[in-house]
Amino acid sequence: MSLFSSRPVNRRRRVKRKTESSWIDDSGDSGKSARKKKPSTPREQAHQLHAQIGAIESFLDKHHQAEVQRMKMKSENILPPPDRSVHLNAKRSMSLAEKRRYLSARNRNSFRFLVLFCSAIALGWWIIFAGI
Repeated sequence: MSLFSSRPVNRRRRVKRKTESSWIDDSGDSGKSARKKKPSTPREQAHQLHAQIGAIESFLDKHHQAEVQRMKMKSENILPPPDRSVHLNAKRSMSLAEKRRYLSARNRNSFRFLVLFCSAIALGWWIIFAGI
């Protein structure tokens, strides 16, 4: 028994279309698709591991510096900035269907508010100028 109830709308699911050249990939051994990656040498693997270790160390160092800065600001009674990663991950977690439902509900509620607000203004106008 809501003010403006609407029936649910069925929506088609998005279908991933195959590319026109997909029949080439299904054939098996054909040209470039059958080409295998060269096995890497132990030296290349060592370089990759050192690069990964360096990236992890730099990440941990930046995280540690941010924590030290936060603790310093807290000890000086300054409010530290919020952690951005938590906020961004919370925003990204909403799926497209959830976002669509959320936005449609928000639009519906804003339209209800507008209609009720205008009717309250009209009722007030009528009471003032009708002389009741």
